[in-house]
Amino acid sequence: MIRASRGFTLIELLVVIAIIAVLISLLLPAVQSAREAARRAQCVNNLKQIALAMHNYHDTVGVFPPGGLGDAGWNGTWWNWAAFVLSHLEQRNIYNSINFSLTNITAVSNDVAATTDPNVTVWRSVINTYLCPSDSVGNGVVDNLQGLSYAGSLYVTKYTAAVTNYVASTGDMKTGNLTWDKYSVESPLGTPINWGCGGLFRGMFGECSNGKSIGIRDCTDGTSNTFLAGENSPNLNGALAWVNGDATYSSTVPPLNFRCYLKDGQTDVDGQVCNFDQLNNFTGALHCYRNETCTYGFKSFHPGGANFAMSDGSVKFIKQSIDPRTYNALGTRAIGEIISADAY
Repeated sequence: MIRASRGFTLIELLVVIAIIAVLISLLLPAVQSAREAARRAQCVNNLKQIALAMHNYHDTVGVFPPGGLGDAGWNGTWWNWAAFVLSHLEQRNIYNSINFSLTNITAVSNDVAATTDPNVTVWRSVINTYLCPSDSVGNGVVDNLQGLSYAGSLYVTKYTAAVTNYVASTGDMKTGNLTWDKYSVESPLGTPINWGCGGLFRGMFGECSNGKSIGIRDCTDGTSNTFLAGENSPNLNGALAWVNGDATYSSTVPPLNFRCYLKDGQTDVDGQVCNFDQLNNFTGALHCYRNETCTYGFKSFHPGGANFAMSDGSVKFIKQSIDPRTYNALGTRAIGEIISADAY
C-alpha cells in the first residue's frame, strides 16, 4: 500500500515565512552597519590620501597649498588647494591639463562650455579620491552647480561639473548668523564677515586668501589638534565642484552635520523658498543648499558625525555631539586654546 506524502499546511507555511522574515529583519541592520563601516573606512582612506598629498606639497614648497587664488574684491583665477595637490594624488595628467593663467571656469553658460572653455575637461573630470562612498552622487558629475565663475552675473550660472566631498578648514570663520557666530572668537559679534579674505583667516586655509599659504610652523596650537580638512556634501551644497575656489572650504561655526537639504523651489520651515536669492541670507532659509550661511559647515552622511584630517596627517571621526567651543578650537591653528584629549 502506497502512503500519500504529507505536505505543509497553510498555517505551517505562514509560520516558516514569518520566521524567515524575522531573521532577515534581524540581519539587515547588521549588514547595513557592515557596509557603512566599509564605506567609512574608504572615506578615511580618501582623507588620508588628501592629507598626505598636502604634506607632500608642503615638503616640496615649504607650505600647504593656498586656499584660493582670489582677493577681497573677488578678482583672481580662483584655482584652489584641490587643484594644486593633484600631482600628489597620482593625477598628474589632469594637473598638467590645467591652464592656471586662466580662471577656473570661463564659459558664459553651461551649454557652450564644451566648445568655449579651455579648462572644461578639467572641471568635468571625476577624481575618485574626492568622493565619499557614503554620499550618493551618481557618477560624480552633478548638474545645477552655482558659484563657479566670477565674471559678473555668471556667479549664479548653473554648471555641470565634477564634485567633491572633501573641503579644507577655514577655522572659526563667521557666517553672519549670530546664533552660530557666538562660538567664534574671530572678531566681535556683529562685525563684518571677512570670509578669510586678504589672509585674514584663523584655520589652515582661507577662501579668498589671495594666495596666502600656511606652513606647519604657523600651527602653534599643534598639528594633532588642528583640522586640515573634513567632509561636506554636494547633496547639501549647491556649489561643491572640486575646482570651485569659493566652495571647497568649511567653517567650524555652523553645527557639525547641520542639514542644508532643500533644493531649488522647495520651501523652508520659515516660509522662504530655496533659490539663488538665499545665498547670503544669514537668518532665514538655513536649510537651503544655496545658502552659504549653512553650506559652509562640515557635514557628512556618516551616522553621528564626520571624518576629519588633522594637520599632522592623521584622520579622526568627530562626533556631532562635540561641544561647540571645543569644535571651534580644533579649527583654529594659533589661538592657544587648551583642548583635552577626551573632549572629542
